Amino acid sequence: METFEIYIFNAAYLAYTLATVAYLVCAFTRKESLGRAGCLLVVLGAALHLADFALRAYIGRVDHGLKHYVPWSNWFESFSLFGFVIAATFVAVQKISRLHILGAFVMGLQWVIVTFSMTYPLFSSWDKVEGTSQIWQAVMASRAIPQLMPALQSIWMAIHVPVMFISYSAFAVAFAVGIVYLLQERELKSRHPGVMSGSLPDLETLDLLIYRLIGWGFPLLTLGVILGARWAYDAWGRYWGWDAKETWALITWFTYAIYLHMRLVMSWKGRKTVILSVIGFGVVIFTYIGVNYLSELHGFLSNRGS
Repeated sequence: METFEIYIFNAAYLAYTLATVAYLVCAFTRKESLGRAGCLLVVLGAALHLADFALRAYIGRVDHGLKHYVPWSNWFESFSLFGFVIAATFVAVQKISRLHILGAFVMGLQWVIVTFSMTYPLFSSWDKVEGTSQIWQAVMASRAIPQLMPALQSIWMAIHVPVMFISYSAFAVAFAVGIVYLLQERELKSRHPGVMSGSLPDLETLDLLIYRLIGWGFPLLTLGVILGARWAYDAWGRYWGWDAKETWALITWFTYAIYLHMRLVMSWKGRKTVILSVIGFGVVIFTYIGVNYLSELHGFLSNRGS
């Protein structure tokens, strides 16, 4: 059963890889057929990925007897979840916007995240890995069903983490669209525009899409922070303790609150708000990854993944 689960995940990864390649080629050749093929491959990858989550949940709960297990309980699984939700979010964006060119950037980012989910042990313990056999062992060990720590054996793990990653995925797609915006802005000012300049959407369309994505992600981020506080009360007997994880979650919230304030109240548009959205995603990544290495209180919860 666990071997079959690995095959399903690998099939999803292959579909994502082919989708990324199709979108990249589409960006340079402007062949709409490749864009449509890329979208179908993303849908296939997401469907296989969802099946993988369902199977991991079954294996963890039935075969391993982990009553409260959900398949986003360690680094591998949380990165995997992040990649899945980005793919699902992008499918929704494609359904609305029909902008295939965005796939080269969004799925490029998504592919990096899913790839990192499998290879991060090599970065964290590179000095301890010798030879290809140990590399493979380290990668496969990271993909094993984890034993849950007491604080992770909670219903809030099944609620808080997905809500946070849905908001993160909206910000991730907004970040990728922001890169497209900055690239298109540079191309429009250049005397020698590149091969993709004619394929990129206009700046107003990109700016509006970023705003809508952040407008979708921000209420979910707010809900996620509230749910995290409730989880903290169950785990430690207090809602808020100003440790690094909680503080940076609040900084993330304020960063996107500032974006919305400047957009809605101060009527900012264009480059200034796009840069804010790019900075915001940088804060998200630091909150998600960096703080886990700095937080003293959450140190034993480095597998929390949100």
